Amino acid sequence: MLGHRGPILIAGLLMASLLGACGSNSATTGGSGGTSSGSGMKLTTESNSLGVVLALSNGKTLYTFTPDSTSASSCSGSCTGVWPPVVASKVVAGSGVNAQELGSITRTDGSKQLTYAGHPLYTYSGDTTSGSVSGQGIVSFGGSWYVLGVNGTPVTKAASSGSSGNGGY
Repeated sequence: MLGHRGPILIAGLLMASLLGACGSNSATTGGSGGTSSGSGMKLTTESNSLGVVLALSNGKTLYTFTPDSTSASSCSGSCTGVWPPVVASKVVAGSGVNAQELGSITRTDGSKQLTYAGHPLYTYSGDTTSGSVSGQGIVSFGGSWYVLGVNGTPVTKAASSGSSGNGGY
């Protein structure tokens, strides 16, 4: 029914769609569960006893889990109650965060989990105040949990006295 204009109209719609995706400093992820925000969230940096690390704009420190791969999370079931995966519909890279390192993986429940430099990201339920790193170095759920440095590398040194947690899980 579109006649000879059909291919032109379709090409125009495709071009507009592609142009709309360009020039953005955000990564789009979706899904449910974990630390989430339907309207989006901002990744930022925190400077603490472990160095310059990744955090959410609400001050929650971000962690990585050693058994994870760049394409899959190894934390499911009761693990996600202690270590909520970071999921969001839209993520913006704040100052000091490399937007090109943002990505996502699809979890077994279909939700999209945010990654940074290929590491799936989590928060820790035991971090009760902004900037806490009480999950640093905890061994639980079959692996070790480390704060993720802004350079995309897990920080494996121990947190300073008073900021480390226990491995009671």
